[in-house]
Amino acid sequence: MADGVKPHELIQLCELLGARFGGKITGTGPDANAKQRNFYTKALAAYFLTQEAGATDEDAIHASIDGGQDHGIDSVYVDSTQTVWLIQSKYKDSGTGEVELAEVGKFVDGVKDLAKQKYERFNEHLQAKIPALNSAFDSGVAKVKAVLTYTGSALGDDKRRVMSDLEDALNLPADPSFLRFINFGLASFHRIQLGEHLPAPITAEVTLENYGHIDAPYLCCFGSITGVQLKSLKIEYGEKLFDANIRHFQGDTVVNQDISETIKNNPEHFFYFNNGVTFTCDVIRPIGPRDDTRSTGKFRVENLSVINGAQTVSSLAIDLDNECQERDVKVLATFIALDGDLEEFGSKVTRFRNNQNAVSDIDFAALDENQIQWAQTLQQSGVSYRYKSGELDQADFDVETAAKALACWASDSECNLVAQAKKDAKKLFSRVSGEELHSSTYHYLFKDSLQARQLCRIVQIHQLIRDSLRSDARQATGMDKEIAANSLMLLSHIVYLKTKQYIDYNDLKLSLAHSNIVRTTAQTITQTIIDEYKKVTWGKTPPSVFKNASDLKTLKGAVMAALANT
Repeated sequence: MADGVKPHELIQLCELLGARFGGKITGTGPDANAKQRNFYTKALAAYFLTQEAGATDEDAIHASIDGGQDHGIDSVYVDSTQTVWLIQSKYKDSGTGEVELAEVGKFVDGVKDLAKQKYERFNEHLQAKIPALNSAFDSGVAKVKAVLTYTGSALGDDKRRVMSDLEDALNLPADPSFLRFINFGLASFHRIQLGEHLPAPITAEVTLENYGHIDAPYLCCFGSITGVQLKSLKIEYGEKLFDANIRHFQGDTVVNQDISETIKNNPEHFFYFNNGVTFTCDVIRPIGPRDDTRSTGKFRVENLSVINGAQTVSSLAIDLDNECQERDVKVLATFIALDGDLEEFGSKVTRFRNNQNAVSDIDFAALDENQIQWAQTLQQSGVSYRYKSGELDQADFDVETAAKALACWASDSECNLVAQAKKDAKKLFSRVSGEELHSSTYHYLFKDSLQARQLCRIVQIHQLIRDSLRSDARQATGMDKEIAANSLMLLSHIVYLKTKQYIDYNDLKLSLAHSNIVRTTAQTITQTIIDEYKKVTWGKTPPSVFKNASDLKTLKGAVMAALANT
């Protein structure tokens, strides 16, 4: 990341803290910058307490003891369970790095003094909290959470060792869990901030006929469910019902046409013709009357999501009318209950269940937690990134556009990625080793280190280049027009090489000045590509040249040399 460029996660966090605590928390310091940093430091601790300790905004604000003689403790809060929350908060404007060892040491000393109830060593803000602290410590059930909140990206082993020593010192054999250290950096704050924007999980009641169950290794209930119930779920919860699925409704495909025809013409055969619907959930519980024959059973299902069968459910919602309902459409339904720590197993269920149908590599991008987080991060700033196929919203860009842009952005001296982006972009999502590209092309492009803002700006540049090229191609004629019309991926690759300094900026959107530079650069390089292309006898058409990595490497070399001489 370039010097002076904040992570977009920090920018979003600061916006939230300002909106939530502005005018309620007063920053102190010798100048405006110091006051702002102090405000964010206090607000950071308050936000943590509201999210992790269940404090109200007012209580979280009043928990602050920041100031002289705070002994490294910025906030003190006692909750209803007699848990004492001790917060050291550090706002780092860069969004990187870690807290100094000396600061952590000061915090440790302060925690020890409070545990010893040496209140006289602290400032007047702490004195007001003595009754609550004494009540907690005398309760016999008190716990202490020593929390380091900061907007950095790491915590070194030396600091962790100091906190581990503190735990060892204060956790006695009779009370081994009295104190626990919590490390809460920028990534943790971003996680809870994203969590605030997630919709509430679905809890529904369903009726299964002729049902059965498997208890181990995971609880699974299965049976037939009426199409009416599935239609009702889709109408009530909409696309949210498919949050865990790798794709949403695909529309008027051949498969979906067949589903629709069966619903309308042979609803009694639907159970036999259809693969059924698979749900995951956290918990499934029987409710109501118990039938020992298991001919009918009612269940309450928590955190429900369709992981396979979105096309079936959506088609039922569209095509199931009163006449079909009366003829009783039945569907095979499977409910798999996943414990909270079984996310990996849930992903495997989704992947393997969908592998039985026509699903491409691009669909499995929807299982990547990075994709989810990039989309949620951008959504907070008003940018819609569609990473699931079949979604119907008006996205600013989708995952396939992102893959093409990243293929052009990536280091690619042999032009393999550029050629693949032109030839068949869906193969950029390959996870199979031993191919001509990388062992995992998808993970090479969508790196764990890729930031949401970087992704957004890279795609914006690609879209500007595309729009500029379309304009140039409309004005060109003959061979020039055909060359330009096929050159987008190579053009983007070379423009990125010339404008890469415009990626790492604090702003999510390209400025007007940067956009104009990209357009001008693209126009210049487009003409250079046309000129250099026409100097070579290729013996093949432009589409073939721009899909061939070896030809692209030759053409790229000529274009770069020509640009260097201008």
